[in-house]
Amino acid sequence: MKPASERLSIRLVVAVTASWMVSLFGYYAQAQLLGPIMRDFQRGEEAVGWLFSLENTVLALSALAMAGPLARWSRARTALLAGALAVFGNVLSAGVGSFEALVLARVLAGAGAGIAGAAGTAAAASSREPDRMFAAVMLAWGLAGAAEPSIVPLATVPYGSTGGFLLIAGVCLLLLPLLRMLVAPRAADGEKPSLFTAPNRILAMIAMLALLIFEIGQGGIWTFVELIGLRSDLSEYQIGVTLTGTGLVGLLGAAIAAGLGTRLGRRGPIIIGLALNILAALALATSEDPATFVAATWLWNLAYYFVVPYLLGAMAALDDLGRWVVAMDAVWTLGDGLGPGIAGSLVERGGYDQLAGLGMVTGLTCLVVTLSVLTKLEHAGRQGPVSESRPDPF
Repeated sequence: MKPASERLSIRLVVAVTASWMVSLFGYYAQAQLLGPIMRDFQRGEEAVGWLFSLENTVLALSALAMAGPLARWSRARTALLAGALAVFGNVLSAGVGSFEALVLARVLAGAGAGIAGAAGTAAAASSREPDRMFAAVMLAWGLAGAAEPSIVPLATVPYGSTGGFLLIAGVCLLLLPLLRMLVAPRAADGEKPSLFTAPNRILAMIAMLALLIFEIGQGGIWTFVELIGLRSDLSEYQIGVTLTGTGLVGLLGAAIAAGLGTRLGRRGPIIIGLALNILAALALATSEDPATFVAATWLWNLAYYFVVPYLLGAMAALDDLGRWVVAMDAVWTLGDGLGPGIAGSLVERGGYDQLAGLGMVTGLTCLVVTLSVLTKLEHAGRQGPVSESRPDPF
């Protein structure tokens, strides 16, 4: 048995996983909500794409606003209040009668989701080995969420977007009690923690810019994955089953990252993971047959689950209070926010093949920028003291 100093806190893994599920369950349902919202509210791809962009942007900005406060606030209490807001926003979304009211409801849901996820991310960044912690959370999160693509059509096919929003609300409500296990931030020395006092600012900002660009393409393609599947001759139920299998395959990437840790450093795994993800996104965007669709989505998720723990671990090494990790996660989600609107405009004007260009340009730009900072990121900062064993005084 490993000594306590080398073991991950299972309680913290569970709590952070729950916070991420509250934060991202609605986001990952967007691809399967796109069609139902278009039908229920008589809107086109561009309008619904920008609705998702607004929701995801609010999610990102609310998380970014918490980067400083979560270095000193109760993460458990913050996550619980934010999770309750997310539940309310989704219930409200299910009951509105106009597209304009839906926009307001999604803003509320996005704000709650963003803050809840940020609280969990900040807690994970304070752990002994953030790379392994994030990999373990990715593994648990992927395992818990693997059934989502198969479950969502059970709500949306018979009940439309109303059923989908009520499903999201119910899942978030069930997860709220687990958020009480998030750990408290450690006491900071000197001035009040904020992003303005965080170390390695220039390096972190360059890295975040690269990830913002990358995620614009990734988020744009993901939003249209169900419609790409329909174009590839799969039914809605077949797409749901395919995406469930995709999520399970993606867990292999997280398992590899969790087992490997930083024994080979971060630079090589990040380059390999990003390159594979870009190639898979390109194949997915141009898919017109079931085999290509399945293979591309499998590789896309495997590479994603593998590379994200290293990206988060690199940012955690820049600040042991977790401020840059929360900020990076928010910027990443901001890319998801911009992606659906940009992708919707491209699809409505030039067809689905335009998504391939979006994914390739944003992915290659990120890879070039990331290569220029990875070596410094690997050696910058330091890992902070342990806080896993100290519960948050709720």
